[in-house]
Order: sequence, then structure tokens, then C-alpha cells
Amino acid sequence: MYESEEATEIIGAHCTLLVPYKGCTEGTVVGDYGNKIVVRLSNGKEIAAYLDELIIY
Repeated sequence: MYESEEATEIIGAHCTLLVPYKGCTEGTVVGDYGNKIVVRLSNGKEIAAYLDELIIY
């Protein structure tokens, strides 16, 4: 799906989508690919989002 995953400290961090995805906004960071972040939402769906589309805690 992406070139290479980076091992960063944000993996496992809680995050919020600025624009809801099918009603879900809360999730956990599961992958970091530079400018794209893979997020597992509270409903179990994994999506890719840009850093400026998220608030990471």
C-alpha cells in the first residue's frame, strides 16, 4: 500500500479526525508513512489520512 513504514513515537497514540469518516472521529495511530498516517477507527475500520487531517494526542 505504501513505500516504507517509519517507526515513530506516534504509533499507538490516540487521535481524532477533523472530518468524520462515516460518523467516526476517534481512533488510534497504527502506521506512519511520512506524510500519510494509518488510523484504526473506533469501529475497527483502518483508513489513511494526512497529518493535517488529524489531531494526535
